[in-house]
Amino acid sequence: MTTPRPTVAVRLAYGRHVLRQAIGVLAARLTPAPPTAATETLRANGMFNAAMPPSLAHERSALERFDLYLNEVMNSPRLRGQIVFEYGILLRAIDRWRGLRVLDVGTGRSTFPGWMSREGAVVTTLDLPEPAERRLGGFQVRVNDVVGRRPGPTRPVAGSMRCLPFRDDRFDLVTSLSVVEHLDTDLPDVSFVPYDEQQRRLGHVLNEMIRVAAPGGRIYITSECCDFDRATTDAWKQAYYYRGGPPLSGAWPVRDVPRLFYEFFAARGCTLVGGVQFDAAHIAREDYWTWRGGYFGGFSVLAQKR
Repeated sequence: MTTPRPTVAVRLAYGRHVLRQAIGVLAARLTPAPPTAATETLRANGMFNAAMPPSLAHERSALERFDLYLNEVMNSPRLRGQIVFEYGILLRAIDRWRGLRVLDVGTGRSTFPGWMSREGAVVTTLDLPEPAERRLGGFQVRVNDVVGRRPGPTRPVAGSMRCLPFRDDRFDLVTSLSVVEHLDTDLPDVSFVPYDEQQRRLGHVLNEMIRVAAPGGRIYITSECCDFDRATTDAWKQAYYYRGGPPLSGAWPVRDVPRLFYEFFAARGCTLVGGVQFDAAHIAREDYWTWRGGYFGGFSVLAQKR
């Protein structure tokens, strides 16, 4: 069956959207960058809340100038600043990108590795042989080629994050941004993975990240959490990868996050940079909810391998 061609109205709406993105990038470059926020303890091991994005205005400015993709996710009202939190915390933690050996696990359509490379990092990206998300294309890419800054080179590698195809102690920084919650889905057959198996697979993934990180290297992960006993809807539900399964997923049970992530890294001899601020009780407060809806939260993990 052939896919119907988009109507003229749909194509015009898409064109206007892309041009608004381009204007956003140019406007960001004409706007003076905000000063770096006052020095404070890096709170990298905690839950997203609505007060965080304004304090990361300097980091947001550095990213929104780069290209159409980063400008949109930095400024999307729908995302309510969650991506500013995810990327901004990492930028706040890294003093110098030049020469940094970086592995980005599950890059998908993100252009952030290109930004890191342009800043001087030596970047490797890892995706499945058949990526779950299509990269951007068409008119958007053509406009971005004109407006966006030229990304630095990256080395793409195909493989599974459960068995990283790299030698031990290889990278100074391992990143994985909003990826590990997709362990609820078997790909490419898009079947649901029971929770016990999700936890087992997560342990393999985190062990692999620790293995390939160099001594003194850092591992930075962001993901989603939820109080499934109280959540009733999810604005992201239509984008779930699996077919057949529970009505709500794509997040870790909020009370399990300390055990699955922070305690896991500590038990394997890693230092949690800046200590742990995550408190599962915060999920009851609306200012800790993400764009996905009530009782859904986001969190970050920044660990250093000894």
